[in-house]
Amino acid sequence: MNTSSFSFAHCRLALAACLLSAVFCVPAAAHGVWVTQRAGELALVLGEGALDEAYEARQVHEVKAFTATGAPAGVKLQPRARNVVVEPDANAAVLSMAVEDGFWSQGADGKWVSGSRLQVPAARKAGYYMKLGTTLLKPVQMPFKPLGTALEIVPLSDPLKLRRGERLVVRVLSNGQPVAGAAVIGDFIGNTSGPRVKTDKTGRATLVVGSSGLNVIAVSLTRPRSDRSEADEDGLEATLAFTLPRAGD
Repeated sequence: MNTSSFSFAHCRLALAACLLSAVFCVPAAAHGVWVTQRAGELALVLGEGALDEAYEARQVHEVKAFTATGAPAGVKLQPRARNVVVEPDANAAVLSMAVEDGFWSQGADGKWVSGSRLQVPAARKAGYYMKLGTTLLKPVQMPFKPLGTALEIVPLSDPLKLRRGERLVVRVLSNGQPVAGAAVIGDFIGNTSGPRVKTDKTGRATLVVGSSGLNVIAVSLTRPRSDRSEADEDGLEATLAFTLPRAGD
């Protein structure tokens, strides 16, 4: 399975009005996506906190690889029974991915289930969700060139040169434009219920590196739909993931 492609046109249209102010949302499908080691392989993870969910390969709409300077690099995807393994070229330093989480509805009992309002007619709330991620595999050249996706977290310094407890400044962008008022989670794995840091008018937020190993930073945007026959909102969740090198590496 080679790199697949996905047009972000739907997400751009649905979220265009969210560029000046962002809303943090926690639907049942609030998971994020990133790439990390699993059983000696680089796997695309759909998760949150300690959760690492199974998903179908068809949900992976796009994975792109870039060198440390931002040039395109090669990457292959290998579907597994419950997830997808990523095989980037040796010169790849950055991976960008898009995974469809699809429609989710909150039933009358308050529980979230897969499906649109058409499948759950009595739903209290329904939404369509996409997961976008940027994973740094190696040190990258600064300034980091934004990828131009519908939602992304851009590091303003190389996170791989930091240590746990040090500060990292990031910028949240949507289609290259700053998102003000976005609530950024600094530790999406170890402290998902921790305090959020709001972005300023330029989309910037200052976070504390939470782990001496894998770090995942996350942010969400939602946009109400005018036609609510299938869903009330469109939502994006974006992550920035990186693993700090061990001492001596």
